[in-house]
Amino acid sequence: MIQAFKLTTNNIGTKMRVYLFQIDDILLDTGPSSVGQEVRRIFKELTIKQVIHTHHHEDHTGNSPWIENNYNIPQWIHPLGVKHCEKATKLPLYRAVVWHNRKPFHPQALESSYVQTTSHLLKIVHTPGHAEDHIVLIDEEKGICFTGDLYLHHAPTSNFSFESVPEIIRSIDKTLKYRFKDVYCSHRGYIQGGRKLLEQKRDYLLGLQEQVIHAYHRGNSVKQIRKDLFPKNGPIQYASFLENSPIHTVNSIIQGL
Repeated sequence: MIQAFKLTTNNIGTKMRVYLFQIDDILLDTGPSSVGQEVRRIFKELTIKQVIHTHHHEDHTGNSPWIENNYNIPQWIHPLGVKHCEKATKLPLYRAVVWHNRKPFHPQALESSYVQTTSHLLKIVHTPGHAEDHIVLIDEEKGICFTGDLYLHHAPTSNFSFESVPEIIRSIDKTLKYRFKDVYCSHRGYIQGGRKLLEQKRDYLLGLQEQVIHAYHRGNSVKQIRKDLFPKNGPIQYASFLENSPIHTVNSIIQGL
């Protein structure tokens, strides 16, 4: 059984969506603490025996401290994420407004390659790039993939300062080696035929990477490449004070050379 829960924040003039997924008796991610009351209401109605996190970011772990304090169930994250969760977040202002800071909690390191539930055998695949501890979960028999933040959009025009485009490309390639058709995305929900969109994102990023490298080898500066490929900033760039910006997209590609 898979059940999706759509959570919506409405801050800084825009709506942000986050999805939690119940997979039999597992809860995948816990959402941001900014929607804590809704998450607590949902959680109390479910039969959850364990929590798995796709990665440590505050919009995926915000309610995990509350679960730890009120329920005696294990919570899991990739080993690289444990250290991040054991410290309270100190977010940039715009992220603190939208998602809120998270208190520390103490998940266990997810060492196994598979998770077995009543209805699903989920392959755990380490997919860094967006975060060093990011994972996706794939049920090849059912043809589904829980992509966390690996997909989000098939043609992104900017990245966070902590992201790596070459690493994201490698992680998408690694994920696409497995058999699945449909995608459950943490910010888009259920996407029928979502594999094709993930392939589109991989191809788009490969093309973008080629453009950046070609321009760089011709002697263009990072600022010039960014100006040529992405001449305008969007609302997220201004709201984030450029923590999310095309300049980070270009930089991460060049740093990957």
